[in-house]
Amino acid sequence: MKKHIVCIGGLLLLLTLLGCGKEAAAPAPTDVPAPAATAVAVKTETPVPAAEALQILLSEETGSDSPEEERIQGCCVSVADALPYAVDLDDDGTLETLDLAVYTKEDDYPRWALVLTRDGREQRYETWVPCDTWYDLWVGDLDADGQYEIFFHGDTASGDYLIYAFRSDLTPLSFKPDERLFRYGKMEPETVFDARVSGFEEGLLVVEGPVNMLGTHYGIRYYGISEDGTISPASSVWIFEEDDDRYLTVTKALTAYAARVRKDPGEPFTLEAGDRVWPLASDGYSRLWFKTDGGRTGVLLTTPDEENMWLIDGIPEADFFELLPYAG
Repeated sequence: MKKHIVCIGGLLLLLTLLGCGKEAAAPAPTDVPAPAATAVAVKTETPVPAAEALQILLSEETGSDSPEEERIQGCCVSVADALPYAVDLDDDGTLETLDLAVYTKEDDYPRWALVLTRDGREQRYETWVPCDTWYDLWVGDLDADGQYEIFFHGDTASGDYLIYAFRSDLTPLSFKPDERLFRYGKMEPETVFDARVSGFEEGLLVVEGPVNMLGTHYGIRYYGISEDGTISPASSVWIFEEDDDRYLTVTKALTAYAARVRKDPGEPFTLEAGDRVWPLASDGYSRLWFKTDGGRTGVLLTTPDEENMWLIDGIPEADFFELLPYAG
């Protein structure tokens, strides 16, 4: 199986793009805020300069590329092209074998099952990933305890990826609930994560997936294993890929706020009809950070409505922008 590698180095380009202006600062909240109320109390403290704020964000979210060598602690490698894959997962001096098998159930598509063989005994975990679609299998030591975690993901339907995570004995690892999905039911939420694995960076698991807010925007986020044993985000934002052609055009005036590192918004300012904004990041829940064609950075506050769409100041998002680029 062909190994899939995603390059995320382009995120560092944000430092150049947002490095001007003291009146605006880029985001790096450390906690996921509750949905923003329509009326917002604005504080008058001095915002963090954009370049400084973005440096804080990127220092938390990125690092130098991990060496692409197998069996290095803290480095995650794809083994999909080497199945069956023999490896000492639990550091006991003996090799285990990872492989995939096909299983079928009545009135269902053939799907992949992950197979672990230890001491001649086979364990299986059946997934919802169809066996005729793209998949990848990663092995790495996420919490640096000498025992390796296993990550399996695949495309269930037209770019809808699911990640399964396991300890070295194939015990499922749970993901912390993802706030970008808080309004939608999700199959097996305690074990299945709606995204795909990109690899490891500085001992953190890198995942990529869509955020549906003012359009569908694909971003990356970093995860580690928390003290309670769940796979949890290392920070609260999804950072979007830079794309010069993927901007939103404002159709009528709306209020934005100076972006800042703190979770409270900065000074308000007005986006006018005809302004263009490029989404930069989102908490997936109530805030979307952006830059304008004039180089300013800001944040929009959103709340969900009963139709699974987003409101800005109580008005549907579509009223403020031309042709929001939602996927599907």
